[in-house]
Amino acid sequence: MHINFYKDNKKDFANDALDILCESEAQNNVLIKIALGFKNGEDKEDWYCATVKDNNGGIITIAVCTPPHNLVIYETGNKHNAEAINFLARELFNAGYTPPGVLGDQATAEAFAEIYAEIADKNKKNRMTLNAMQLFEVSKIKPAPGYMREIIEEDIYFVPYWIDGFHIDCNIQPQGNLSDNIETFKNNLGKNKIYIWVDKTPVSMAAFTRETFNGAVIARVYTPPFYRGNGYCTALMAQLSQNLLDRGYKYCCLFADADYPESNKVYLKVGYKNICLYSEIKFEDKV
Repeated sequence: MHINFYKDNKKDFANDALDILCESEAQNNVLIKIALGFKNGEDKEDWYCATVKDNNGGIITIAVCTPPHNLVIYETGNKHNAEAINFLARELFNAGYTPPGVLGDQATAEAFAEIYAEIADKNKKNRMTLNAMQLFEVSKIKPAPGYMREIIEEDIYFVPYWIDGFHIDCNIQPQGNLSDNIETFKNNLGKNKIYIWVDKTPVSMAAFTRETFNGAVIARVYTPPFYRGNGYCTALMAQLSQNLLDRGYKYCCLFADADYPESNKVYLKVGYKNICLYSEIKFEDKV
């Protein structure tokens, strides 16, 4: 087997990897977004990507890192290949790449983390386990009072704070500060991206954050603590998911914290099904 780092032309990576990633499209929505970006010329100096190929040129493993984000790994057909993962970890280390962590199918991420932590003399820390979930049809649910609407200018007084609340609840490292959240809000005004459930006052939020070739990805699902337990999030997720299917997407998908049963129950009730378990594992310097 051999490794290709695509240092000179990440468009070649996209051409090599996209068809394979699309075989498990919902699961690989993050990698597909990055690969499409490469195809459109997006790149930064510290971004890197790689494929491990067998002796016949077939791709065994796909890996991408866009620091400060984790290395994201996919094994073709979800067939775990311990030899290829070992090879990938050692080749990344030998090339001087230092991923902050790894994200992927649980078996893949755990195998890579075990090897990389050892050769790089790092501690590994399991940060989060995620259910990758997919919906093709919205289930009938008990209606909640209120209605869904897209964000409007006046929502700037609370939506940026709700984004912070989402990060805190989901134990997600924010990518910026409140000013960045305000900019995110402004950039999404009028674009059919961020939606609010209103019952006299805004009570819940969800966002359509990106698309694959056939599906829509939902994230930033948040209800302030005071409004929880009233079915608002369930109603919002059901209506937003149906809205996206009505736009022509074949499915909706999302990642849910596997250790947060309340949100998982909501998504299952709406019609989402678990498709695989993801692990996020961080690397830390030894003290």
